[in-house]
Amino acid sequence: MNKILVLIGFSLLAVLIQVTVGPWLSIADIRPDFILILVMLVGIKYGRVPGETYGFVFGMIVDFIGIGSFLGLSALAKTFAGFLAGFLKGRRTRLNSFTFYLFSGLIIFIHYAIFYLINFHSADHSIQFTAVRYIIPDAVYTLVIFIIFDYLFSPDNV
Repeated sequence: MNKILVLIGFSLLAVLIQVTVGPWLSIADIRPDFILILVMLVGIKYGRVPGETYGFVFGMIVDFIGIGSFLGLSALAKTFAGFLAGFLKGRRTRLNSFTFYLFSGLIIFIHYAIFYLINFHSADHSIQFTAVRYIIPDAVYTLVIFIIFDYLFSPDNV
């Protein structure tokens, strides 16, 4: 029960940070996704099923409160991210940091690819433009913030 309350508290904090600090950290409309970072941390700590479940529930909440775009799109992307992050559970100590963050970056990239390619599927943007303008910058920025959060809150560093 305490874990659930802590997770709810971190969830509310992530939404608050996303809404208040996120726009302040925006660089040319590129901003880190603190909610995605929390989804990934849940997947890494608790595994695939809790990661995907948390990603889906939190993604739907994001869509309902209007942070996302199409209803269910954030849920879809965050479900994939939570599920894929669950594969990293228990592998942090077996992987070197570079490999761990490379896989984390790939998961973040997949999340943004799902989100933006579906979001802009009917726009006049090419896949290359969408990748260069949105997917890669958002993924890199979120990965940098993820590395900072992971370093600060990693059990090895606490």
